[in-house]
Amino acid sequence: MLNKRVVINRYGGPEVIEILEEPLRKPGAGEVLIKVESAGVAIADIMRREGLYPSSPTPPFTPGYDAVGIIEEVGHDVKLFSKGEKAAAFFNGTGGYAAYVYATEDQLFRVPEGIDSPKAAAVILNYVTAYQMLHRLAKVKEGESLLIQGASGGVGTALLELGSLYKLKMYGTASRPKHNTLTKYGSNAIDYKNEDFVEVINKNIP
Repeated sequence: MLNKRVVINRYGGPEVIEILEEPLRKPGAGEVLIKVESAGVAIADIMRREGLYPSSPTPPFTPGYDAVGIIEEVGHDVKLFSKGEKAAAFFNGTGGYAAYVYATEDQLFRVPEGIDSPKAAAVILNYVTAYQMLHRLAKVKEGESLLIQGASGGVGTALLELGSLYKLKMYGTASRPKHNTLTKYGSNAIDYKNEDFVEVINKNIP
């Protein structure tokens, strides 16, 4: 059986994206083989492809922080996961853009029943990042104010949704065509191209 995966052989724009076909191997000790149903796409993937991300991997590499799918095979010494389970894999920035991926147990998370693969893929990077920013770094409390730069992106919308759960007063910057996304979550939308977010916030905070 063949695997298909995206390969970046040199830094550049979309034209450097190539598809490689290669035989699948058996998973090694402590590994599982996952048939991918969904994979996350992040701005960091684009920056890595262009060689602009800090410590960008040296080509050739396969982009992708995360992948969600069904475990097809398990290798020797795999104890926590079984064939047929849905699992999410979180990689260190490379590996997710493929029809099949190999992952070790410490990279895997079990996907609860009832959560489809696209939603699970969104949680792995975007929502975990947003949760850590809110609760480990900012340590927000109910009713506080929050400014989200680039609020229409993946992590930005995750911050909006989580912030609404904590009844935060939110301000988000985005281009005007994306303001509906911000207001849907109860955020004050700021057009970063034509408005000064400092002035807008100062007018709204007593």
